Amino acid sequence: VMMVGGGFLVGFGTRYAGGCTSGHSIMGIANLQLPSLIATISFMVGGFLMANVLLPIILSL
Repeated sequence: VMMVGGGFLVGFGTRYAGGCTSGHSIMGIANLQLPSLIATISFMVGGFLMANVLLPIILSL
């Protein structure tokens, strides 16, 4: 159930951000596009918060 929910969230995030994480990080920043820099920073912050804050809470349930 969690994997299916995570898959839907990844799909939603990709659509909402206008591309995938690697596309923004590699191609967007290489082209010096500010929206791609903002998206990459958001991806990194979101991943850090999930791995270090939310995941331990979820796994302790």
